[in-house]
Order: sequence, then C-alpha cells, then structure tokens
Amino acid sequence: MYLIKRLLFVVMMTFVGVSGYMALFEDQFIYFPSRDVQATPADYGMTFEELLVGTEDGITLHGWYMPEPLSHFTVLHFHGNAGNISHRLSLYKAWQSLGLSVYAFDYRGYGKSEGTPGEAGLYADARAVWSDLTIRLGVKPQHVIIAGRSLGAAVAAKLASEVNAAGVVLETPFSSIPDMAALHYPWLPVRWLARTNFDTESMVRDVHMPLLMIAARDDAISPAQMADSIFAAANAPKTKVELPGGHNDFDHYSSMAYGEAWREWIAMLGRRDGSAVPER
Repeated sequence: MYLIKRLLFVVMMTFVGVSGYMALFEDQFIYFPSRDVQATPADYGMTFEELLVGTEDGITLHGWYMPEPLSHFTVLHFHGNAGNISHRLSLYKAWQSLGLSVYAFDYRGYGKSEGTPGEAGLYADARAVWSDLTIRLGVKPQHVIIAGRSLGAAVAAKLASEVNAAGVVLETPFSSIPDMAALHYPWLPVRWLARTNFDTESMVRDVHMPLLMIAARDDAISPAQMADSIFAAANAPKTKVELPGGHNDFDHYSSMAYGEAWREWIAMLGRRDGSAVPER
C-alpha cells in the first residue's frame, strides 16, 4: 500500500510539475523564431524594397515589399510560427506568378525584427504593417488581400476584423491555442492554463469580407476539422478548399491545385470590384 501511495504521489507531482512548466514557459511551445535570414527576394529573381516599420509600442519590424508590375492586388502576408520570411520566398514567387504583389514582414523577435513575440505584440505588428502598406506605400485597402497561414491565420483574422480589405485568406488555421493545447497534450490541463488565445474561430465572426479558406487534408498539426469549425463560424461570402498534403507541404504537394484555388478566388474578387484581373 505504501508503494502504491508513493507511486501515485510521484505521478501526481510529475503531472503538476509538467503542467506548471508548460504554463510558465508557454511561449516556448508557441513561437519558434529564427534570426538567420538566409536569402532575399533578389535570390529568387524578384525586385523588392527593404522595409523598416515602427510599431505603436516602439518596436522596429523588418520586411520586404515585392511589387509585381500591373498587379491589381497586393498580398499582405502573416507567416507561421517558425523561421522567418526568408523561408517563404518560394511562396512569394508563386504569388507573383499569379500577378500579385507581396508585402511580407517578420513579427517581433523573428528575423531582423526587434523585440520578443507575444499575442498582443503580434496584433500590434499587424496594425503597423497595415498602416505602412496602405498609407506610406499608398496601396488602396480594397486592393489588399490579407493572408495568413497557421499562427499567421489568427493574426490575419484579427486584422481583418478591424479593417476593410479586398478579402482574407486563411491557410491551415487552428481554432485557438487552448484547442491546440488540448489536442496535442490531452493528458494535461493545459487548455485551462493557457494565457495565449489566438482565437481564430471567434475573431472570424467579426470579419466581413470575402474569405478563402485552404485546409490540408493530412494536417497533423492543425487538423482540417479545425478549419471546418472556423469556416462554419465565418460570414459569407466564403470559399473553402481542402488539398492533399500536410501542414507544411500542402502547397508544394498540391501546387497546381493550390495555384488554381488562388487564381479562381482572385478572379472572383476582380468581378466583385468591377476590375479586369489579368489571367496568368
């Protein structure tokens, strides 16, 4: 009996300790930034403008503006939780091949951007780059597509709930951080301990612009069912596409279908605003 009680005590203390550690160092389980900028758009044959953008709380963000001649829409991109913008250059090149200009930046604490990442900080970063794109660079809001992938989908949804743009694209989104914590650590009470929310499902209810949702059929990180719940909560007009592939490779695994989904949706946006978007 003594050994059983001792074993139960050890198990309980381990449970409490692991839960406490994850709660205390929560950000280490959410953000995986890299400071090493490995390439620039020039390495992919793209012209670009180097960006330094100040936030309302005094952080300087780094990014790139990659204009495409005669483009009608500009993609304002919010990347996922790992790496930095230099790891997404093939994606930016693919968007340019569709006739889109691209504005990409690193959140605070990523790449050459100052600071440390956090939920409120990433939302502040989004507001800062939106202002830079639409005011300093003079791109009209109705010509901006807000696009985010994974963690970036939550940031994109937050910004899209606050501004008017041509549309918003959410790729491999998760419903919320508490939902993700419960999914990946079901034996721990991390859902109830999480301080970070990134509640995409709630935020999308306040988005009133055309939505394109792209889910990955074999996504083991943000399962397609999460995209389903977000899509159900979203307002019309909305379009959902589910592509074969995993969380980090669906756009390569299904590159032709991925490009076609974007192409068709862009054409729809063009019809809505009465413009003739060039076919690529």
